[in-house]
Amino acid sequence: MEENDLILCKVEKVTNTITFVRLPNGKQGTIISSEIAPGRIKFMRQYVVPNKQIVCKILEILGDNIYLSLRRVNSKERKEVMQKFKQEQATNIAFKQILGEESENITEKILEDFTTLVEFIDAAKENEKLIAQYIPKINQESIKKLTEKKKVNLELKQTIKIKCLENDGIKRIKEIFDIDDKNLSITYITAGQFKLKLIVEDFKQGKKRMTEIIEELEKKAGKTNCEFFVSEEK
Repeated sequence: MEENDLILCKVEKVTNTITFVRLPNGKQGTIISSEIAPGRIKFMRQYVVPNKQIVCKILEILGDNIYLSLRRVNSKERKEVMQKFKQEQATNIAFKQILGEESENITEKILEDFTTLVEFIDAAKENEKLIAQYIPKINQESIKKLTEKKKVNLELKQTIKIKCLENDGIKRIKEIFDIDDKNLSITYITAGQFKLKLIVEDFKQGKKRMTEIIEELEKKAGKTNCEFFVSEEK
């Protein structure tokens, strides 16, 4: 775990000043009241309840003390972490159903080399030989079917504004948006305002690609003497 990582935690104890949670690695983390939600909190249990799963951001790691934030996680990030958690649960169940009594031993062997079973499945999609390396021959075809399932596509959206005051402003805007990316769509909203929509399979890689696109648009806008603004992402 590193600072700024997003992790799924389980609430253990709630007080007026500190909420204690259990992390995926079994360690305990803490969230001070100001990191639960912005503003004054009247009822703490409106946000955190014992045994509830919540998505937190790691603020700081000092030895065995791990400080977290709930309020700094936006809805998109929360959705992504929950989707990943559900995917891992579904994969774990599938392995138990396919491998039966051998599931625990085989899973343990896989997790010596991979962080999760989902990571193993993703790697097997690129290298089918991994299945034969870890899975008994009688179960290989069933596991192979897991690798053939399509990934769930995610949508990343960003609103931008472009202002071109020259007479050929429309032409300049078209030149700015001339980007070769089949996963990107651009929608006109209102005067000078546009919405970018990027279809991705991986959230982190998608965020990186969206940043690259915005930087490219801003650079092209500067070359054509157009003003470029990025709206705050919600």
